[in-house]
Amino acid sequence: MNAPFEGKVISKVAAISRFTELADYIIPFTIRAVSELKVADTLQAGPRHVSEIAREVGANELALYRAMLALASKGIFAERERGVFEQTELSVLLATDDPMSLRDGYRLLHADIKAWSRFDYSLRTGRASFDIVHDQGYWDFCSTHLDYSRMFDNAMAAFTKLEYRAILAAYDMSQCRTIVDIGGGNGKLLSLLLHSLPNARGILFDQPHVVDKARPVFEAQGVADRCEIVGGSFFDQVPAGGDLYIIKRIIYDWDDAQAAQILGNVASVMAKNGRVAVVDPVLTAGNASDPGTTYSRIYDLLMLAMVSGHARSEEESRALFARAGLRLTRVVPTMLFPIVEGVKAG
Repeated sequence: MNAPFEGKVISKVAAISRFTELADYIIPFTIRAVSELKVADTLQAGPRHVSEIAREVGANELALYRAMLALASKGIFAERERGVFEQTELSVLLATDDPMSLRDGYRLLHADIKAWSRFDYSLRTGRASFDIVHDQGYWDFCSTHLDYSRMFDNAMAAFTKLEYRAILAAYDMSQCRTIVDIGGGNGKLLSLLLHSLPNARGILFDQPHVVDKARPVFEAQGVADRCEIVGGSFFDQVPAGGDLYIIKRIIYDWDDAQAAQILGNVASVMAKNGRVAVVDPVLTAGNASDPGTTYSRIYDLLMLAMVSGHARSEEESRALFARAGLRLTRVVPTMLFPIVEGVKAG
C-alpha cells in the first residue's frame, strides 16, 4: 500500500470510528440502565466483583458484566482484574451520594425515549414528537403522570448543581434582597443560592403540584425560614416585588407569544430597579464547539422534540424582551448556559 493511499485509509477509518461513537445509542442507553440500577453506588466503598454487584442491584451477573465491560472501554468503571470493577472519575458521577452526582439526570425516562424514536417528525414539521407519541403535550403529561414529573424534577435538580456553580461564578447577586425563581421546580437552585447569600430571601414560584415537593429541599439547605413557596401559572401572574427574577430553562420552552407573556408578567411586577436573569441557551452561527455553544445547541434540539420550543439568538432575545416591556442589558457567558439580563424598558 503506497503512503498517500494508506494515509487516506487511516484518515477514513478514524472518521468512521468517530462517527460511530457520535451516532451510537448503545452506550447512552447502557449508562441509563446502570444508573437506574444504582450500580455505581455499590462501588463507593471500593472495588467489588460483578457477582456481588449483580446480587445487590438485582441484575443478571453475565449481562451486567457485559454492560460494565463495554462501559469500561469508555472510561466508565474500570476492570481491575477479571470480573472485579472499581470507580473512575466518570462512573463516580453516577453514584447517588456523590456531591456532583448526575445519576438522576441519566435515568431511563421512558416517555422521553419514546418521543426521541420519532424525532424525524420534529425535523419534518418543527413540532414536538412527544405530542404525537403520547397524544398530549409535555406539560399536560407531567401533570397527569406524577411519577414521571418527580423523575423530571430530580433530573433538573441534578444538573442544577452544576448550573448553580456556573451562575454564581459569573453573575453578582450579592446586593439582592429578594430573589424570585420563576418556574423553579422543587427549589434546588433557589435553595443553593440562598445558602450562598445569607442576606437574601427568596420566593419559589411554579405549578402547585411541582412546588409542593420543595419544603424538604429548603430545609436541607437550612434556608426554609427565608423562602416563600407560591403555586400558580406564570401565564396568569407572578409574585411581585422581587429585585432579581431568575428564569432558568423556561423561556426556551415556549413560542414568542407565550414567552413574551411570561416576561411581560415579570416586567409588570418587578421592583423599579429590578433585574430579570434568563438562563437559557443562546444560539450563534458557525462551527464553534466550546462547551457553552455545544450545550446550547443540544438542548435546543431537546426542546424541539419535547415541547416545540427553541433557543434564541441574542438579537431574537432582544426583540422578545422589548415586546415584553424589558430592555436587554447584556448576555453574561457562563460555563454552561449564558445569562440574558434585562431591566424595565424606559
